[in-house]
This record gives sequence, structure tokens and C-alpha cells, in this order.
Amino acid sequence: MAAETATRQRSGYLLWTDPKFRAIITQLIVVGLFVGFISFLAHNTSRNLEVRGIATGFGFLEQPAGFDVALSLIDYNPSMSHGRVFFVGLLNTLMVAVIGCVLATFLGFTVGVLRLSHNWVISRLAYVYVEALRNVPVLLQIIFWWAVFLALPKVRNAISFGDSFYLSNRGLQTPSPVFEPGASAILIGFVIAVVASIIIRVWAKKRQELTGQQFPVFLTVVGLIIGLPLIGAVIAGFPVSFDIPVKKGFNFQGGFTVTPEFMAVLVA
Repeated sequence: MAAETATRQRSGYLLWTDPKFRAIITQLIVVGLFVGFISFLAHNTSRNLEVRGIATGFGFLEQPAGFDVALSLIDYNPSMSHGRVFFVGLLNTLMVAVIGCVLATFLGFTVGVLRLSHNWVISRLAYVYVEALRNVPVLLQIIFWWAVFLALPKVRNAISFGDSFYLSNRGLQTPSPVFEPGASAILIGFVIAVVASIIIRVWAKKRQELTGQQFPVFLTVVGLIIGLPLIGAVIAGFPVSFDIPVKKGFNFQGGFTVTPEFMAVLVA
């Protein structure tokens, strides 16, 4: 190694001729220019905002929002802070995502099976459905379904389903559950069912790998998720009642309202 270094020094070797060294220097220069450019933008923006009296930071989260939200899973009114309305929107997003994933799974499974059907009409209809919607932007679908739901009949002429569900341009009115003391037994049963389902799924997979025998995991999971909460409800004396929506004048009283905006996002 020393002999090689001495040979390079005698031959007028320059460090700059080393490709690795040049690459490192070039990358350091590029990173330095990028950091300098970002620092210049941040400083310039901060100075301009200060001159114009525009506040920065997250202090606005503690200020009153001043606007209402049509659908909220937690208590909210316009006098509450922007931070509160942020969590309202976050919970609404999670609700749409969870319900949408469940419905999309069933829809995708059904359409996928229909595409494999030997019936030419059914398979072609499923094919047209997939090809017609797969390239349509979701935003365009949201606007389309929102316009469709707003074009539904008014409250007086709302479409009724068993005098418990009503569909109108105000949205979908559904019975609202009212949880009474002891309803926690249902939640406990559901949690136990979910944990038991995961354990059974893992056990069934290992059992199949060892013995080759399959276990009816799907039917077992469905039975647990339906049966255990039902057993909890029976033990607690069915501590859940429902508030049925009733038409009163130009609107509904009672029940739960699913807004047209929420339905449009969910369907899209």
C-alpha cells in the first residue's frame, strides 16, 4: 500500500483524479446548494409573513372553528377549536375507510366471481362494469353520486323502507341505537370474538401445514362474531334500543342521518 502511494506521488497523482472522491465532492456540493435554497425560501417566506402580519405555527388549532360539520362521531359545535374539528374529520375519514373496505371487499369478490361465470351475459356485464369504472377518477365519481343523491325526492315524498329507513335529498335516515347500562357486555363479546378468530386462523393454518386437513375458518369466524355479542346481549337483557326516525313537517326527528355527502364518498 505504501509503495502504491509513493508511486502515485512520484507520478504526480492528484486526488481530484479519483472518481470516488469526485463523486463525494459533487454530492456534498449538491446537498449544500439544496439546503441553502431551502433555507433561503424559509427565511424569505417567514420575513414576508411577518411584514404582512400573518401568524404562523399551530396556534390556530386552539382557536374557535366557527363552522359546523354535518356528520360527527364525537360531540362538536362551531364554538369548539380547529383541533377538535380536525379529529372530527379524522374519525369521519376512518369511518368511511373501514366501511368502504368492507363493502368493497364484498363487491370485488362478487364481481370477480361473476366475471368467471359461464353465462355470457353475466360475465360481459361484470366485464363492462369493471372496465367502465376502473379508469374513472374517484373525484368525478363523488361529484356524480352527490348530484344523484341531491336529486332524490324531498322529505315529504321520501322513499320509505319498512317505516324505519327513509331516503331523501336530506340523506338516509336510519334507526339510531341507544345503549343502556349493561351494553358493555356486547362490546366485550365482540372483542373476545375478534381475538378468538385471530387465534383460530393461526391455529388452522398450522394444522393444515402439518396434517393437510382444512378447518372451516370462515364459518367459525362468522359464528363467533355474531354469536358472542348476541350471547352478551342475552345475558345483559338486550340493553340496546333503537330510536326510530319520524317525519315531522319538513324534516325528520330522531334516528341517525347519513348525509348525501357521506353516501357519495362511500359509494364512490
